[in-house]
Amino acid sequence: MPDFILRTEQLSKKYRLRSNIGLGWRRNQHVLVDDVMNIASRLRNGGGQGKYTTFWALQDVSFEAKEGDVIGIIGRNGAGKSTLLKILSRVTQPTAGRVTIYGRVGSLLEVGTGFHSELTGRENIFISGSIIGMSRAEIKKKFDEIVAFSGVEQFLDTPVKRFSSGMEVRLAFSVAAHLHPEVLLVDEVLSVGDAAFQQKSIAKIREVALDGGMILFISHNMTTVASLCNQAIVLEHGKVAFPLGPVSNAIDYYLSSVVSESRYELEESRQGLTAGPVKITGFTIRGENGTVVDTLTTGAPMSFVIDYETSYPTPVSDVDFSILIKTLNGDLISNLTTRSTSGSLKLNSRTGSVTCKMDKFPLAPGNISISLQVDREGEVLDMANDVFTGTVDSGGRFQKRWRTEAVGWVVIDQKWSAS
Repeated sequence: MPDFILRTEQLSKKYRLRSNIGLGWRRNQHVLVDDVMNIASRLRNGGGQGKYTTFWALQDVSFEAKEGDVIGIIGRNGAGKSTLLKILSRVTQPTAGRVTIYGRVGSLLEVGTGFHSELTGRENIFISGSIIGMSRAEIKKKFDEIVAFSGVEQFLDTPVKRFSSGMEVRLAFSVAAHLHPEVLLVDEVLSVGDAAFQQKSIAKIREVALDGGMILFISHNMTTVASLCNQAIVLEHGKVAFPLGPVSNAIDYYLSSVVSESRYELEESRQGLTAGPVKITGFTIRGENGTVVDTLTTGAPMSFVIDYETSYPTPVSDVDFSILIKTLNGDLISNLTTRSTSGSLKLNSRTGSVTCKMDKFPLAPGNISISLQVDREGEVLDMANDVFTGTVDSGGRFQKRWRTEAVGWVVIDQKWSAS
């Protein structure tokens, strides 16, 4: 047997997309007409392709993985991460390239994948085991352990279609992880479960790796990727942007590319929303001495500056600004708002800026996004999502191994002594 357990060689996947079929509410109106026109066009052109465009979801992806590897697949939405796992799970076939896998594959791609909604949880456990090649005796041996881990004992004989998404994910992950796959593929779906189950799942993934299995793990939570994976690969637009290598280097590459591309116009960050009489026009992060920075630093002086303009003809009172700091997974870490400190602001000029200063930025090293909001008397006047996506750096305050530990999000000043 070779020294790898999984190998992909120039793996590619092409899709044909329908083009020019109308937008918004007109889309469905045009589908039937376009289908008829496409058929007529093919007949006229002797079997031509009609109104379709080509889209490469994956292109020339190659890497190898060995026993015990936990590999993070990193990339923005649409980078090709889920397509890669679907090919490896044999859910879809590649357009070109080759996959070699030695051993059984367990996969958890999305809620409901691999489960029959009309069958009970008990029946789906046996079906899932049979699909990956286990005998009924092997499944029975692991059955009680699977059920106990999932925590759905009370609903085991209920059709899966009546499960909540969290229950379905817990059972699906428990099945995938306990049936001794040599290769375990896990997509972002673990974020559906509660915090306690997520911790159990991460511990189980580590256990599978220690037992000689190999895991491919997709997540937008870089802290989880850093703590769980020993290697990572970064995908951009279906291609390998950062080849398989140390997870810290891959995360640094990914975050630097996200930061450089996140400086788009605020109009785009509004995602189609129309600003009210107070409009956010800019956002800047400043470090010590007022210099503009791309990275936040734990324990260092930091200032957030929000530029605005208003269409009110006279000075306006009772305006509130909020800075929402979130994980890359979307969980709110902190809401910095004028209401909780200085109270609502009075804007005296048509254009200006408001500043939120901190003597010591309290967040631990990690990866965050920042969104902005302005409201008045409970009415939202403007909102800008993800105006910053990037890193909180330790600034040399902590040891290098800090990044791989479960440290939480907040740093509390402390003194230690022994007697």
